[in-house]
Amino acid sequence: MSQPDILLFMSDQHAPQFMGGEEVDIDTPNLDALRREGTSFSAAYTACPLCVPARMAMLSGMRPARTGIFTNMDTLPSTLPTFLHQLVAVGYETVLVGRMHFIGVDQRHGFTRRIAPDMTLVTWTRPEHLKRERGVFARTFAGKWAPEVVGGGESPVLHYDELVIDAAIEYLRQPHDKPQFILVGTFGPHFPYVAPPELFQKYWERVELPAMHGQTPAYMNPSLRKHRVEASEEVARGTRAAYCGMIEHMDGQIGRVRAAFDAFTEERRVPKLFGYLSDHGDQAGERDIYGKETFFEKSARVPMLFAGEGVAVGRTETAPVSLLDVGPTLCQWAGAGQPEGVDGVSLAPALTGEGLHESRAVYSEYMEREEDGWRYCMMLRRGPWKLITYRGYEEQDMLFDVTADPLEEYERAADEPGLLEEFRALARKLSPHPERYEAAQARQARDAQLFIAYEKAVGLDERERWQANPPSARGNPEICIAGL
Repeated sequence: MSQPDILLFMSDQHAPQFMGGEEVDIDTPNLDALRREGTSFSAAYTACPLCVPARMAMLSGMRPARTGIFTNMDTLPSTLPTFLHQLVAVGYETVLVGRMHFIGVDQRHGFTRRIAPDMTLVTWTRPEHLKRERGVFARTFAGKWAPEVVGGGESPVLHYDELVIDAAIEYLRQPHDKPQFILVGTFGPHFPYVAPPELFQKYWERVELPAMHGQTPAYMNPSLRKHRVEASEEVARGTRAAYCGMIEHMDGQIGRVRAAFDAFTEERRVPKLFGYLSDHGDQAGERDIYGKETFFEKSARVPMLFAGEGVAVGRTETAPVSLLDVGPTLCQWAGAGQPEGVDGVSLAPALTGEGLHESRAVYSEYMEREEDGWRYCMMLRRGPWKLITYRGYEEQDMLFDVTADPLEEYERAADEPGLLEEFRALARKLSPHPERYEAAQARQARDAQLFIAYEKAVGLDERERWQANPPSARGNPEICIAGL
């Protein structure tokens, strides 16, 4: 059998609870079809609830504690192979269309071709002209300020993603000789919280306030509390309406790309595998937190769906899995063997219908920036239980039964002392020296300042950053719940 063509559609900041038939029911017919026609993973977690660390962990198959990548100012060394190198070694052309969030000179890391630039910074330096390019949206790409502009209309994200989708479809219309691995990377549904006007209006009439709006649960430690943003009920509801609208809009884009991929592989007469996932989720106002950077379910869980020849149809795998598993899975599916020395495992058996062990512990890591340095944090999920622990705040370790309590309203550490100690012991085994990770991060933050100084001396290389945001997408949206 010939090597399959593989297309992975990777969005940014999509919490899987916002989909058709899920907690927040959105009209997503294309994602619904993908679930019906393939296998989905209902307990998939990011390796880190932040863009660059999550994406570099997925590509390398290594957890952030091993790569040393905990912030959006870090990057993979060019000497560290990714699963893409392994695919290239067995004959694949590896194509990046759009976003991946590489920092520095190396904008490939195993991709043999790049079509369509990235939207975010490709340098350590944040250029002054970025403010002009983004207009009122300049600050709204970060969670603390995302609620400043909310509504329905144009935004930089909506324009950029259309460029990516058009480029992907155009590539799929062309003939190609080698087996293809194509990653289509969009920026949505990452904030700014602005959806097409008709979709914003549609969900404005449907959404409810986020859970725990205006509340600060007692189990939240000081590091978590600093992520809170006090927003009015109107703004909180507006962010939800926009987020839902962006997801429905993205669903249409997924459908267009999948149809083009189906036609492409049919003409080539090769087997195919189509996958969809995101790098992390978005709390969208739950507990008054917008965006990611926590281990609560809407931030830490990701959608993960696959369909194609040989994939079990209509199957949902409930065992916890990780973004770290993507590379090993795709390599095995492509006949490229298994990457060595990685932290992820292949999910190929699950794709063909075998059940996974519920006893596996899946973990995620993050580094909180504090006034006096860095704080290492970790999440462990095994079976229905999840531990959240922050170094220095161990007395406020959190234990949740996320199967019985998916909103994580009831913290259970005091009720389950034996289970708490069992999870703590496992966390210590996985990360015996978190202080070393903190020291390494402090060193890397100092190094980043040197890279910024170097870039200022030689000039910024922004050839692979999208800079064409039109003037019409720099002002307040047409329907404006909050604006500047």
